[in-house]
Amino acid sequence: MADHYDENYEEEVTLPGVDTDGERTEHIDDGRIRRPSEFFVRTTGEDIDDEEHARREYFNKVVGEAEDEELKAEGASHAEEEGSLLYRIWSRVNHESAEAVAGIVEKKVEYVELFFDLIFVYSLRTINAMFHAYEHSFPPMSAIRTFLLLTAVVMQVWMFTTMFFNRYGRKSLRDYLSIFLNMYLLYYMASGSNLHWLEHYVRYHGAWALIMLNLAYRSWDKLRFAPHLDDIDRRILRANVTHNLIECGILLLSIPVHQYTGVVLSPLALIYGYAAKLSEHRAYKARPCDFPHLAERNLLLVILTFGEMIIGIASFFETGKNVILNIMAFLIVIGMFLSYGFFNDNVLDHHKKTSGLGFLAIHVIMILAINSTTIALELLARPLVPLFPKTMWMAGMLFVYYCCLLGFERFAKEHLRANRFKFFGYILSALLIYFALMLMTGHNQFAGALMTLGLVYGIFGLILHLHHSSLRKMKVGGYIS
Repeated sequence: MADHYDENYEEEVTLPGVDTDGERTEHIDDGRIRRPSEFFVRTTGEDIDDEEHARREYFNKVVGEAEDEELKAEGASHAEEEGSLLYRIWSRVNHESAEAVAGIVEKKVEYVELFFDLIFVYSLRTINAMFHAYEHSFPPMSAIRTFLLLTAVVMQVWMFTTMFFNRYGRKSLRDYLSIFLNMYLLYYMASGSNLHWLEHYVRYHGAWALIMLNLAYRSWDKLRFAPHLDDIDRRILRANVTHNLIECGILLLSIPVHQYTGVVLSPLALIYGYAAKLSEHRAYKARPCDFPHLAERNLLLVILTFGEMIIGIASFFETGKNVILNIMAFLIVIGMFLSYGFFNDNVLDHHKKTSGLGFLAIHVIMILAINSTTIALELLARPLVPLFPKTMWMAGMLFVYYCCLLGFERFAKEHLRANRFKFFGYILSALLIYFALMLMTGHNQFAGALMTLGLVYGIFGLILHLHHSSLRKMKVGGYIS
């Protein structure tokens, strides 16, 4: 900074619209600063990509603020204006743009990502279909284990893909081709997702391995060609390449092992994948995710999963079924969805700085719980299925679902956080009462549906109370940009 006017004073900076030799490429007329507004630069053009556009938008914002300051301080010396003003503007851009740009230009969920999510609806639907055969008996533990395993595999693929595209996805042909290839391979996995999935071992595990290989390639491609990567980005991408290749290797190895020994190694690959991702928590924490984008991706998948539940309760609407029963079944689904919608629209801090790992993990478990609740509702519509196990399943899955909502308190706005221990205590007490009543009177379909309806809306009212809200104040169903 110059302390007095010096007509030979010069300051070397990197400025949008200014070449390194000092020549102005835009509308700044000469090297002498007369007003801050002279630094406004264009923000569009064939040579300006999305990242540069956001950076220039923020630069103009800072210049505008400097112009306001200048109008309030007309008495400042010309030399001080020239030195300190330029330093102040560009130092703010260099030091703050990483965070500020994210606040100005949020990453939007692309329609290709929504298209990609549709394959998971199909995958979950085929997995649920394995329970259609149990009209007179409760599914055995082997069927439940297969259901949990196949759902966890599908959700891992979705989680890994979402994490990558949240941080490093761009509107590029290679990214789109990667998504479409994974969709194609998921068809092979979904077609073998049934009680006899081991009969399709090569088909299922070969497709799964190729998906991991594709994700590893995308991370390698970004690591090699993407500009503006720092050490944290490189660490994350290298870890992605390593862990995805190792999981791919385990899956490929499992094919001959199963063929010659009958041993199934795929659960090991599944556990390794999740554990490896969690082991990179520090790196992900140092490079926060684009949380608005991540929250919207999770919201849309939850909506699609609730759509599967809407289809699942269709058996309540068959000819000859009690109208009151189908009304209550429909209201149960609505009540569960409203609880999630309240958290998403009213409680969740959509601009929170977080790694995103915990938020995604909660949603993986929540999708599993919603899908399992769909199965429980289908079983409750079948009077010949034994009461005790299907009641246990329903109560257990509702408990998991509401515990996931409790986990959202970690991502809540500071002034809206509820007491988590009190919340947990209320939910546990309500579910224990529900379970006891279901065991006593749940053999009656009408009574069971009524108690489930009371539980869902009782907890919904409790959630509103703990967050000092009401039906009139709450917001649910905002626009999806």
